[in-house]
Amino acid sequence: MFEFLFKYSREDYARSELVFAGDWPQWLIYGLVVLFVVAALAGLYRHRGNSSAAQLATIGFLQVLMVAVIVIMLLQPTLTTERLRDGENTVALVLDNSESMAHGAAESRFVVARRNLEAAVVTDDTPNLTLRRYELGESSVAVESYLDTVPDSAATSVAESLLRILDEARFSPLAAVVLSSDGADTSGGLTADELDEIAAFGVPVHTIGVGRSAMPEDIELSDVTVPDRALPGSTISARVTVQHDAASSTRIKVYDGDDLLQLVPLELAGDVSSTTAWVDVEVGEAGPHELRFSVDGNAEEPELRNNTRATLVDVANQEYRILYFEGEPRWEYKFLRRAVAGDEDLGIATLLRVSPNKFYRQGIDSAEQLQDGFPATRDELFTYDALIVGSVEAASLSEEQQIMIRDFVSERGGSLLMLAGPSGLGNGGWGQSAIAGVLPARLPATTTDSFHRKKAGVTLTPQGADSQMLRFAAAGDENRDAWRELPQVADYQLVGSLKPAAVTLINAETDVGQVPLLITQPFGRGHTYILATGGTWRWQMSLPVEDLKHETFWRQLLRGLVASAPENVSLVATGNPGDTDLTLRAEFRDDAFNPVDDVAVTVVVSHDTGESFTVAMQPDSNEAGVFLGQITPPQSGTWYFEALAERDGEPIAVGRTSILHEAGQAEHFGFRSNSGLLQRLSEATGGQYFDTDDLSALPDLLRYSSSGITETEYRSVWDAPAFFFLLLLLKAGEWLLRRRWRSI
Repeated sequence: MFEFLFKYSREDYARSELVFAGDWPQWLIYGLVVLFVVAALAGLYRHRGNSSAAQLATIGFLQVLMVAVIVIMLLQPTLTTERLRDGENTVALVLDNSESMAHGAAESRFVVARRNLEAAVVTDDTPNLTLRRYELGESSVAVESYLDTVPDSAATSVAESLLRILDEARFSPLAAVVLSSDGADTSGGLTADELDEIAAFGVPVHTIGVGRSAMPEDIELSDVTVPDRALPGSTISARVTVQHDAASSTRIKVYDGDDLLQLVPLELAGDVSSTTAWVDVEVGEAGPHELRFSVDGNAEEPELRNNTRATLVDVANQEYRILYFEGEPRWEYKFLRRAVAGDEDLGIATLLRVSPNKFYRQGIDSAEQLQDGFPATRDELFTYDALIVGSVEAASLSEEQQIMIRDFVSERGGSLLMLAGPSGLGNGGWGQSAIAGVLPARLPATTTDSFHRKKAGVTLTPQGADSQMLRFAAAGDENRDAWRELPQVADYQLVGSLKPAAVTLINAETDVGQVPLLITQPFGRGHTYILATGGTWRWQMSLPVEDLKHETFWRQLLRGLVASAPENVSLVATGNPGDTDLTLRAEFRDDAFNPVDDVAVTVVVSHDTGESFTVAMQPDSNEAGVFLGQITPPQSGTWYFEALAERDGEPIAVGRTSILHEAGQAEHFGFRSNSGLLQRLSEATGGQYFDTDDLSALPDLLRYSSSGITETEYRSVWDAPAFFFLLLLLKAGEWLLRRRWRSI
């Protein structure tokens, strides 16, 4: 109906500009308008005796509208549209040939995409365009035709592929890009910066989506997150995420080599698309451990290779060092030391103040260690991985020592644990000390006694229930029950208001309600903790002798403190599953953890098979002491890296790491259709997204593309039927009113 009345479609009006093409002299138009108005007024004046003022005004208004319509028609309204000039423009056809496109039921996504792509531009409505064909995978490749194309690309990067196509066509009249894809991108998807870079070329990207976004018959082990390193004999928590589109049951299996470590049943609900489970895994002796996670599949699954993921955990063979500074002899000090005495991976040196200038040292390696009390230099303090400060006043340390503690957390990356006590936390003036900004809470002032010698129960928060260092049982419900059954602690201390980044892991049940008992926050390279009680010793005293919850709590807590502390020399290799390249990052710091950058760094890369080569690392321009490199491993498997730093030809430091690299696996994961990515791409570039069942509007979009070489098309509108219908309606309305009012 719209096109019948106005000659052209709504889309034509939306993409065009309305101009007036009439060449009538303005004086003539104005003269005719004045003449008609005078004649109309004269006619109305003659009928003033037998018509009211309202009736005369209505008739006059209709006559003025008629004059306005006639004037508009005389001005000849015309649509001007920019359209592609025939025979002088190019359209890039881009076909996704990644392995995920091979999926499909009756026919594959690839077959559907190829058919739609060709049919979309080979029509009578499409102008004479030059077509350039590309395959899209890890990058883009120009091809003469799609006859020999097969979906065999082992990775997909939509951004890199399109940027390469657009860059090649920078100086050619590229009118548009038409991409047919399932939107599955193994590079991590389109970032905002990549979208801006693509849109900056000014070429619309029209996308055609293929494939299903939901696959009820498929279960995918989409992600496994484990710590990069662990202590020998410790238990790590693996975060396992399973993607699914229907309710079902499965099992998570964890292998270390050929040994089955865990088998956990998992229920998949039908009202969510992913389910996350925490799986506790015990790691054994020192060295790299290849952990393989898998979920049970079924016979109907289109892809079973996405049911398994493998990762490497480095079990470090070293003793971690902890310094415990306590201001007074008390039960917590005694039982804490006893709890971790049998842990060979934790070396805890304690400094107990027995008088103002006299200290009792335990767990020291030599007579010189801590002989002058709390460390006075960065080199001495930074040899420790974690620091515990008990019931001791901030004033017992100099401002320089307090600043050292702050730097110990922020620069060295160590962990700081503050314990409650009569002279601890707020009572000890730590809220006004140089480390106040490091702590996860704004401690009360010393004028308020925040320490209470009252018993309090303990309960885990949801965040605490997810923390490995607070696990007494593998199952979540059992763990929470075990915590609820613990005896009350002997005391608690109020910590004030929490800072925005703070997380509460344990609450104390007091006579004034729940108060935070264990809180933490990241700070710089390290972490800080507050344990707002000095009375966990009651657990040991009140529980049966064979109950080891007190020992377990302190061992896991201290292992958690030291596990995140970096070494002064580190080497990290990273790469997403299926990535072709691996990124190497080496960091070198001296004993005081100051960056070392006056060195040359090379990395020796070796494989299980004995293959090896050397990579030269380049300094990072943004971060001192950091060196970067990139390699393309020629095969899958475990790769070992050894970074050697040399000064004047002499080696000064060595960093080692390893990684499990599985090339060519990325396309087996996340292969569900991602129409959202394609829609965002089209919206950002001024294109349009299409489903495979309706491509009728695409040829019209190509004909009127704003990119490429265009010409202006003029189409008259003045003779549209709507104008004549309007004139007829206005005149008929005037005549009917005159008859009704008997004014004629």
